[in-house]
Amino acid sequence: MTRKRLVLLVLAFLSTPTVVMAQEAVRSDLSLSVILSTVIYGLIGIVLCVTGYFAFDKIAGLSLKHELVEDQNVAIGIMLAGVFIGIALVVAAVMIS
Repeated sequence: MTRKRLVLLVLAFLSTPTVVMAQEAVRSDLSLSVILSTVIYGLIGIVLCVTGYFAFDKIAGLSLKHELVEDQNVAIGIMLAGVFIGIALVVAAVMIS
């Protein structure tokens, strides 16, 4: 698979939930309950991402804080960014469904 096809496939995959959410936002009104539920779901998502970080820290068997702050290991930072993106995608998919 060429790089251009892969990029187009990823963009198509990522844009689909956005369109669905945008259509639902148009149909709903902007009431206090909508704003409150958005804030609550956002906080739940943040808590789940932080929990996922601590779980990954325990599972990986590394001291991620030591590797990132003291050793300034860029590879660990990139790996951790991927873990956060993966956790965020799972949390977003669960919240949408």
